[in-house]
Amino acid sequence: MVFDGISDPIVGAFSDNFHSKLGRRHPFMYASAIPFGLAFYLLFSPPESFSGVNLFLWLTFFAISLRLMMTFFLLPYLALGAELTENYNDRTALVAYRNMFSFVAAMILSIVAFTVYFKSTDAYPQGQLNPAAYPAFALTFAIVAVIAILVSTLGTQSQIPFMHKNNSDKELFADSFSSFYQYFYKGLRETLKNRSFLSIFLVSITFFILSGLQRALVLHMNTYFWALETSQIQYMFYAFFSSTVLVIPFVKYIMNWLDKKRTMYLGLIIILSSFVLPTILRLIGLFPVNDSSWLLPVLIFSQITTGFGMAIMVVGMGSIMADIADDQELQTGKRQEGLIFSFIGFASKATSGVGHFLAGLALSLISFPTTENIRPQDIPSDVIFNLGLVYGPSVLVFGLACFYFFSFYNITRKSHEETLEILSIRRSAAKKESQ
Repeated sequence: MVFDGISDPIVGAFSDNFHSKLGRRHPFMYASAIPFGLAFYLLFSPPESFSGVNLFLWLTFFAISLRLMMTFFLLPYLALGAELTENYNDRTALVAYRNMFSFVAAMILSIVAFTVYFKSTDAYPQGQLNPAAYPAFALTFAIVAVIAILVSTLGTQSQIPFMHKNNSDKELFADSFSSFYQYFYKGLRETLKNRSFLSIFLVSITFFILSGLQRALVLHMNTYFWALETSQIQYMFYAFFSSTVLVIPFVKYIMNWLDKKRTMYLGLIIILSSFVLPTILRLIGLFPVNDSSWLLPVLIFSQITTGFGMAIMVVGMGSIMADIADDQELQTGKRQEGLIFSFIGFASKATSGVGHFLAGLALSLISFPTTENIRPQDIPSDVIFNLGLVYGPSVLVFGLACFYFFSFYNITRKSHEETLEILSIRRSAAKKESQ
């Protein structure tokens, strides 16, 4: 996490100001491919003779290397989306398709992993605990990742001549390593002065804390509060995942109808209602009891609606960040997509851990049992009630904070069109001056 805090903004800033025949983004994306594959394979294939300190150093080195190569690819890749089109609606469509393929690929790879590599055996009923399965798994997925990186990079290479060039602060940036930090902190101050960016930055921090808190508590909720079996929990996961994937392509139509800000409000309302409403209704006695035949269908429905809201949030966030890059250019004269996406990316990594910490603290405060193999019926009813009380209101508080911070976002379809008109005039004037 500390390394990400350093590497993310550095790579983002470098990609914003890099100059080459392959443009600003593609050199980083190409450079990440082979090292990413090697780091992924070696992370899961340490020498059998390694243990203790040697094993720790091996895993640490290749984990950091893998995250660095992910940064080298993902930040320029995300920034590229803001450059491929400036159209208010087309950006939403681009982000939607990108996320849809990402979700589908993740689902396919998960299915392949558990049906091919992590199959149950007599020695390892839970196949993912079999250490011998990991080298073959890592090799296959490393090859797939390298191919995916190269295909996506090569597939957008033809668009390089039409992408933005950033000549601002070139001398300051290239002068020395210390001048880079001057550039970086200047860029940070300029970016935080952007009202819309600050709004989304605070929304991101709050939403990722909410997500981390929810993910940390949901297993306890499903296992003990709702007393669900493993197969039932899987059905809920499939419902959420399928709903998210199926809704993503349609988010662009919702945003065309409601505009981006109102659509994001809709997504937040749906997610909060789906997260919180079943728990609150149970606490006040208005929800099916655990042995009711209605319990699982209603909970599955709540997961479907959660997926609907999450699809809106995922697509909307990516589309909005691209619009903020244009607004930032209007205010500063610089294209800073990489730096902007790096701040949001680091916020997601840093604050999700905060959510897990708060969940652990809450479980400790309600004296939730920590012994192994404890059954739902073994937990006192007041502890179960307090678990629901922690889950519902705590998630709701952070959700309401998201609403408040997002109210300061002020980019609309009309204001974005006006921004593009001004930027077009500026770019034409700058082009004439350079000739």
